Amino acid sequence: MSKYCSDCAFLNLKDKKMDGIYKCKKCKSYVNTTMDACNQFSLDYSRNWYSKSTLYDEGKNVSTNTTPMASYVVILIILSILYFIGKLNGY
Repeated sequence: MSKYCSDCAFLNLKDKKMDGIYKCKKCKSYVNTTMDACNQFSLDYSRNWYSKSTLYDEGKNVSTNTTPMASYVVILIILSILYFIGKLNGY
């Protein structure tokens, strides 16, 4: 069975950046609950399986939009050029 941050005892549920992103007490950084457990993993026996799976599902729903803004600018420039070419040709 895989170990995830959602199952770890060091996951601080009171300190969250957003749903699915919580602060790890050992790593001292924010982690996604779907990440594989690190070498400091300690299974949390106080949480039931339902709350662990809910935390894991929150981590899966975290937006991972990594498209850089430059991509949108390039697309806008290309569309603008095509528009002006179309206007010059009478479309």
